[in-house]
Amino acid sequence: MQTTSIFDGIFKLLEWFTRFSLANLLWVFFNLPISFLVATISFTDDKAFIMSTWFIIALLAPFVFFPATTAMYAVIRKWIMGEPDISIIRYYWKYYRENYKKSLIGGAILVPIWVIGIVDVYFLFNKSLFFSIVFIIVLLFLFILTTYFFAVIVHNDVKIKKAFKQAFLFMFINPFNSFFIGLLNLVILYFCLMKFTFLIPFVMGSGITCLAFWSYYRKHIKVQQLKS
Repeated sequence: MQTTSIFDGIFKLLEWFTRFSLANLLWVFFNLPISFLVATISFTDDKAFIMSTWFIIALLAPFVFFPATTAMYAVIRKWIMGEPDISIIRYYWKYYRENYKKSLIGGAILVPIWVIGIVDVYFLFNKSLFFSIVFIIVLLFLFILTTYFFAVIVHNDVKIKKAFKQAFLFMFINPFNSFFIGLLNLVILYFCLMKFTFLIPFVMGSGITCLAFWSYYRKHIKVQQLKS
């Protein structure tokens, strides 16, 4: 009996790893132009090439990264809400098409803000430690806001303005939780990009998405309970 339960546990673990990997691989595939450009950066030290490539990535992000990420959030939302046995490929493509326009508009708003913040940190890093720290903290909260924006648009049928408003409000419901989840996601990002790059195609995006939506969904349930 004990051996059977151990094998059941291993099977469940492998089953969930497969789900996360498939969702993540779809995300990488739908991000293929950006994935390719990011890969090319890792093979060069030419600063001009790196800067111009990041500029192209920023231009592509609203059209490529945001719709692909929204679709992944929508699939993982199903899992967290108790529907783990959905057809991942079919639902991913369905949500990708349904949310493409909303995702693109959201990306067109968020990407310029990200660019301004990153450029400010880059140029201030060696000039002002204080302002560098301030902008890094601002970028962390922008990261949290972005993850909550994805969560809101897949969980609620709301317009872009209201989606940003809700994402901002939910970020400051239990801000310590938001800050902790944001830091934890950055740790995942760091280790996948810097230490264990072989995990990028399998769990980087889906792992971050799962933590972010789980955090949002817990808060959403509490808000609904307070309303009722």
